[in-house]
Amino acid sequence: MSDDPAIKGFGDLDYPGRRKPINRDRPAPEAETPVWDAKPVYYFVAGVNQEFFLISAVARALDYSVQSIRAWETAGLLPNTPFRSPRAKGMMAGGRSNKGRRLWTREQVEGILRLARKHGVILPDRRGIKHPPTPAFAKEVARLFNELVGDHPTT
Repeated sequence: MSDDPAIKGFGDLDYPGRRKPINRDRPAPEAETPVWDAKPVYYFVAGVNQEFFLISAVARALDYSVQSIRAWETAGLLPNTPFRSPRAKGMMAGGRSNKGRRLWTREQVEGILRLARKHGVILPDRRGIKHPPTPAFAKEVARLFNELVGDHPTT
């Protein structure tokens, strides 16, 4: 450090003309993972009020878009859920079908996540790379869905 009094006056500054940054030693806030099960929907099935999740919740759980989930169903890489909401009354606007919305149970979504980890698909790996679903993954998810349908009456 110099003996010049003008320079000594700036000794506590890390950059000329600036004060030392404050609150920089705090750890960066961790990115929150989206809560996929925050908004369940409920339908009475065989007189029992049952909890279901929409395609948006499944997409949030897998960290993909709703369009990706639909495309995987179309391609046979993710089996269709056996549950649908009641059909809409009347004609749907914009040429949309009135089949009812896709519904998944909590067990189905948790099973998809468990199998995704097991097969190393959908969820990012250690390097952050996401791999698409495989036919083997789809087969195991279909087996899981068939086991779980026996526990729930269809909608």
